[in-house]
Amino acid sequence: MRNRSPLLSLLFVGAFSLLAVPSMALSDIEGRTSYVGVNGHIPSTQDFERMREAGIHWVRVDFTWDVVEPKPGQYRWTLLDRVVSDAERNGVNVLAILGYTPKWASAGPDRYSPPRDTQEWKTFVETIVGRYRGRIRHWSLWNEPNSDTFFHGTVEQFIREILIPGANAAKAANPDCRIVGPDLAHLSGSDWDKWLDRICAEAGGHIDVVSHHVYKDKPKDVLRELDGRKKFFEGPTVKEILKKHRMLSKPFWLTETGWRTTEVGEDRQAGNLISLLKSTSKRPWIYKVFIFEWRDSPQLPGYGLLRGDDSPKASYTAVKGYAAYLKARRRN
Repeated sequence: MRNRSPLLSLLFVGAFSLLAVPSMALSDIEGRTSYVGVNGHIPSTQDFERMREAGIHWVRVDFTWDVVEPKPGQYRWTLLDRVVSDAERNGVNVLAILGYTPKWASAGPDRYSPPRDTQEWKTFVETIVGRYRGRIRHWSLWNEPNSDTFFHGTVEQFIREILIPGANAAKAANPDCRIVGPDLAHLSGSDWDKWLDRICAEAGGHIDVVSHHVYKDKPKDVLRELDGRKKFFEGPTVKEILKKHRMLSKPFWLTETGWRTTEVGEDRQAGNLISLLKSTSKRPWIYKVFIFEWRDSPQLPGYGLLRGDDSPKASYTAVKGYAAYLKARRRN
């Protein structure tokens, strides 16, 4: 067993003695209740059990179109049915990500191209949201559409062919569902600010929970991009854009953020995560933070709370303690 370092010991003291959690919205499932989430891709049964043990009650999961409907009208539900049942059994709420386009429905050469026919996308969304009505309430329509890695289209195509028709289809299947988005990548050269500004202006009414992704070297840099002080030439903060479009009344979720242990080490990863969680919890407009990610993956090594062999890192222990603190605080 690894010995706890002095840094990690200080981390626990700081997390439990200095944390100030606003009293607002603690009973609101879209608000401060279960404040911490993780990105889990497709969690196993054991993953859900460990999330419950760690006090993590939100997970962001891939419900991809090309996997669910590999051929027109032929749906494969077994894997997702298991995920939903495991989540329910362990008291974990699912934020489901919808996308990407199967080859038969794509307007381009790959899964990241827009659909050839918006109606086919709407049919898929309505079908899957309807299947899990009463079991999954929160749905994201695509992931990081402003990144060439995940979407080979324009902001106009995303708004008109993905977001608005997808949101309408989801509401038709379940009027009580919540659309979470737009899940933009906050990267240099990604025009995230232009995308967010236009999406808020043209489709803000179709979004129930605003979501965004920010990765930076230090927690203070993440906060600076969200609502800190920036020089004029550096562009707006996320909060400034939302305020401009009167969308601060809606819940805001930071649905991806994190640090790689391959770059910063395990103790620093844990320290950064707790520092960020403490700081965001003091900002009433930020309702949830989803850590990227639950387990190290070969594609993006180092981000996980768990190593690839499922052994816990220092960050897992720290987040588990933080979640326990929040639970105890709500009881008092």
